[in-house]
Amino acid sequence: MKIPDHLSKPLLEQLADQADSEDFLVMRGTALGYGLLNNTEKRNEFIQKFIDTDIPDLSGNEMARELQARAVGMLVLDQKADDLLDQAKDLFETELEKALPDLPEDIAIDVATEPLKIARQSRSGLMENAFLSEEWKTCVNEAEHGRSIIPDYLLYQPHRDGYPIEFVAKGMDNGNMDLVTKGVEMQEEFLQYVIEVGYLKPWEEAYFVSYAISIISRDLLK
Repeated sequence: MKIPDHLSKPLLEQLADQADSEDFLVMRGTALGYGLLNNTEKRNEFIQKFIDTDIPDLSGNEMARELQARAVGMLVLDQKADDLLDQAKDLFETELEKALPDLPEDIAIDVATEPLKIARQSRSGLMENAFLSEEWKTCVNEAEHGRSIIPDYLLYQPHRDGYPIEFVAKGMDNGNMDLVTKGVEMQEEFLQYVIEVGYLKPWEEAYFVSYAISIISRDLLK
């Protein structure tokens, strides 16, 4: 993953401008920005900063995502994160259980119903949570369930046959490092794509978990 040369200087200026922010989301975005600039020391500094902030008063999948983001930051810093991952899993499962009875018969509808949105978010969260907990079979199962409620046209084309962490999980479960490598490369290519098309704004925090998962995945190849 590489920040285009013409963006490196303005990104550094943006990160410097927001360095003193006490907003945990801004801190997480700053960690992401420095990570993409390959400044590991500054990345880790801001990961620790946002981990040390108070957990906000959220609920449902929103709280689960926040707990998961903090957990993944701790894992990047080689800290134990089991408690946060367990809490996030419980929340994702609760939200999924509430949404499942109200899913539409046609999942390809143009405007997703609220239960369908919640179910998709929950399945995605459970897939990532299982990956971060190194529960490889569960990760693969959640990925398959998640794809079953998303029509192909809504998926990033390379992900229609499998998500990057799904390939990594399959490879780890079966001892097939070629699959692990494929998944790692897919994840990095996806992040490079969202950087280049402008979806990923490195000073924001939206893709922090995806970035951190790519780092954790790459470490599995060592």
